[in-house]
Amino acid sequence: MEWYWWVLIGVGVVVIGYIKIKVGGKMLADMKAKKAAQAEIDDE
Repeated sequence: MEWYWWVLIGVGVVVIGYIKIKVGGKMLADMKAKKAAQAEIDDE
């Protein structure tokens, strides 16, 4: 394999990891917000 394929694979892994972190963080924040809203409703 030529060296540029390894570079391309490395860049792809970094990009996919970055996207997973961004999307996962957003989903986690959404779940926390829903849980907090539900807890507030339950308290009333």
